[in-house]
Amino acid sequence: MKLFVNDTPVIFAPVQNLPDISFDYTFNALASSIVEAKLKEDVLVHYANPTYIKGALDYFSKKKVKNLDSITFAVGDLEETIAMIKDHFKIVQAGGGVVRKGKRVLMIYRLKKWDLPKGKLEKGESPIEGALREVEEECSVQVTPQDEICQTWHTYTRNKKKYLKQTYWFAMDCSDDSQLQPQTEEDIEEARWMNTSEVRQALYDSYFSIRYVMRQYYQRIEDQSL
Repeated sequence: MKLFVNDTPVIFAPVQNLPDISFDYTFNALASSIVEAKLKEDVLVHYANPTYIKGALDYFSKKKVKNLDSITFAVGDLEETIAMIKDHFKIVQAGGGVVRKGKRVLMIYRLKKWDLPKGKLEKGESPIEGALREVEEECSVQVTPQDEICQTWHTYTRNKKKYLKQTYWFAMDCSDDSQLQPQTEEDIEEARWMNTSEVRQALYDSYFSIRYVMRQYYQRIEDQSL
């Protein structure tokens, strides 16, 4: 499970199946607190119990660690850890889309960051229904759905309550963009078609979670071309 906390990628993986990452720093949670540890580049943490993990999530939600690229917790029971994390938050579901027109992708500029159209599901909506509605509302385009790309999880706090948002991401094809315009009441300043090189440049001024979605999207495109 990959969780984005204050835009920091926090990964939970079984001890016997760690992600293929070249870790720069490794530490033992039994010997170092999260505050004392060297949090820089890609970090691996061993022997973190539920109390330690909860404390780490709270720490990252309050403090943005600038030089930390990712932190991975090696856990004995992944399902139990995920259940514990979900119990720590109120779950919110959302849907979003990577809309393509030929070889270009639709990006939006919101709150000084390049982003993708997305939003919370309404009562009774399926993930794909909510994703289509949000894309059409935020960009005033007509789209047709394709396959699911991936799901992301990220945390936020509002009115002192902790939320965990699960977002379902779908590939979509644009069928009509003649009315294309940003939904300004949702703080969207611009909606722009970008080619691959422009997207990659925009991702330098985006969120880790959006970079992750786009990596999954381009990997999907490459796999389909094989």
